Amino acid sequence: MSKKKVPEAAHAENHERWIVSYADMLTLLFALFVVLYATSDANPQKLQSVHNSIEQAFSIGVLQGSNGSSAVLNNGGGITPSINEIKSNNLVALEASLGGFAEANNLEGKIQIRSDADSITISLADNLLFDSGSADLRAGSQDVLMQVAGALKGLPNEMRIEGHTDNVPVNSVDFATNWELSAARASRVLRFMREQGGLTANSLFLAGYADTRPFADNSTPEGRALNRRADIVILYPTLEDLSKSLQGVKGN
Repeated sequence: MSKKKVPEAAHAENHERWIVSYADMLTLLFALFVVLYATSDANPQKLQSVHNSIEQAFSIGVLQGSNGSSAVLNNGGGITPSINEIKSNNLVALEASLGGFAEANNLEGKIQIRSDADSITISLADNLLFDSGSADLRAGSQDVLMQVAGALKGLPNEMRIEGHTDNVPVNSVDFATNWELSAARASRVLRFMREQGGLTANSLFLAGYADTRPFADNSTPEGRALNRRADIVILYPTLEDLSKSLQGVKGN
């Protein structure tokens, strides 16, 4: 007669296996915070320098979080718009404001706006601002410059005020060459934009180019008229500018 097998006693279920997973999670979190701490820079002055450098390079305000962190996105799609988006919006606003002003005052062709990779340029014909061979603002030019200053006010960008001439030698007792004339005209426009237009002083600088950067052909009267101009160049940084700026801060 065969004997019946006695069933083996069931193993008791282990209710403490979660401790292993929990311990693994704590270990990973500890490692993460060690890495974050090791790669952080506790120097507040250096962190502020990085923040200021990014803000200046982008020519826009860097958004600050509640913990002092900054949010910067190079190509948009986040909290801070891209440089190209900002430049495009500014270009549209300037064309609407100054284009409407030029049309309403029969100044078409005397106020021109153009854009390139790193700037927006507002060109003002010299006979709109100055008499021939003079660096004194002519009557009525103040209204034009006030309109331009109003359109630019609030922009954090650096702006270069440029004086340009044609290639005809200057005929004036006040200026020996076109270099002096172009620099004097740029200086006069800059002073008005700062003192009367209310633009920020540390965002403005000037350059006098004489006839070295013609916009049109100097061989025709029409071309020379286009070359005699005052340009207001609104500067925008490139990603290369930003990279150099950050490398400079990192090296300190």
